[in-house]
Amino acid sequence: MKRVIFTLLYDRGRFMLSRNYRLQAVGTIEWLFNNYDFATVSRGLDELMVLDVSRGPRDAAAFASAVSEIAGRCFIPLTAGGGIHTVEDAALLLRHGADKVLVNTQFADAASQCLAIAAFFGRQCLVAGVDYIERADGVRTVVVEHGQRDTGTLLSDWVPHVVAHGAGEVVLQSVSRDGTGMGLDLDVTASLGVRPEVPLILLGGVGRSEHIAAGFRVPAVDAVATANLFNFIGESFVSARRDLITEGLDVADWHAADYRELSGIFAKESQAT
Repeated sequence: MKRVIFTLLYDRGRFMLSRNYRLQAVGTIEWLFNNYDFATVSRGLDELMVLDVSRGPRDAAAFASAVSEIAGRCFIPLTAGGGIHTVEDAALLLRHGADKVLVNTQFADAASQCLAIAAFFGRQCLVAGVDYIERADGVRTVVVEHGQRDTGTLLSDWVPHVVAHGAGEVVLQSVSRDGTGMGLDLDVTASLGVRPEVPLILLGGVGRSEHIAAGFRVPAVDAVATANLFNFIGESFVSARRDLITEGLDVADWHAADYRELSGIFAKESQAT
């Protein structure tokens, strides 16, 4: 079954918009909660990702606290990532409400640590974030460190590398499409040659529900993620899911009544605390 994932980008206490990996601050966590009713947003989602994309020194404790607050507002699986180098780094986020952790640059700098995380928590807990650029000749190569360092490694070689070092899922993100709203790189899975044994998630370029549907029509794609804060506000995700179901795509049909009941439970628990 295909999955819809929403991605939140965090930078030292503020949530961000990104375009081609250039960041623009939008608001604090208070702004986020004022503008997003996570009980409503969750009705249209299968998962949530929260990524620390801080360019300067990271505050791991503050990010973990933000993850905990967000996890307490929604009842869907949550993946957290950014600045994870060791088993201990992963454990901090998992203790604060994350169900999975996403690792990126460490697959280039110390892949043995990624393998250690997968060995300790299980590979279903480790997601590989893979950022790539497409050269003028159409060749896709992997970049790390917020897209600033080109590894020179072909994407088709990198995906087997991260899988061999414990990744249970792979997020493929196009730097050139990031934040453009112009649609996903639908040809990227064909460029891999062999379909990996783990789920593939596409991120970068979603601007409307039709882009999600287009991604779902690619057989090798298991999930589509978006980090566009403004195109998916209010009940937009709920509407997008209805559109996907109407088109006969293989997505879960969540029942609004079940969500209202769960929302009431969470609201009572929040008031009690």
